[in-house]
Amino acid sequence: MNNQEKHKYAYALTSVASTGLSFIEDSLSRVMNNATDMAYLRSFYILLSYNFELILKSRVVMLNNFSDKNDINDTLRKLGHDITKISEALVANLEELGIKEITENGSQYKVITTDNKEIYVENFTKIRYDFLDNVMRNVDNQEHERIKKYTKTLTDVILRKAKQKNEEAKNQT
Repeated sequence: MNNQEKHKYAYALTSVASTGLSFIEDSLSRVMNNATDMAYLRSFYILLSYNFELILKSRVVMLNNFSDKNDINDTLRKLGHDITKISEALVANLEELGIKEITENGSQYKVITTDNKEIYVENFTKIRYDFLDNVMRNVDNQEHERIKKYTKTLTDVILRKAKQKNEEAKNQT
């Protein structure tokens, strides 16, 4: 599979992430009205995690060799929703996305950008099922603004750089 063929799939991943992050931005500014209700915020945490995962997986697609679409699908499914595992597959290439470091911190991943911004992304599985473990998250009146800030960094830095790198790789042989 050549880079132009892989790019079709990487582009689809970043497109879905882009629309998902836009949805978060629009919803937070127009619908949520600075609400800090955990039931509402859970959806945004899930979307942030999912879209961050898709951005990273777009780079996995472009940086690895695949025989066909099924091979891509198998690889991405094996990586699952584990940001640590996905980032390990990209360890030498994280910095080109503006990411200095990703560490797992309990039920979250701490993402430090190359310009030292911090983003906290929930573990996709744990945030979906934390109620089964009787986990009660504490949110304060700044949670809404933090999610906006995280979304902006994901969109303006990490997603933008992923798209740029994917586009550059598309034309390489």
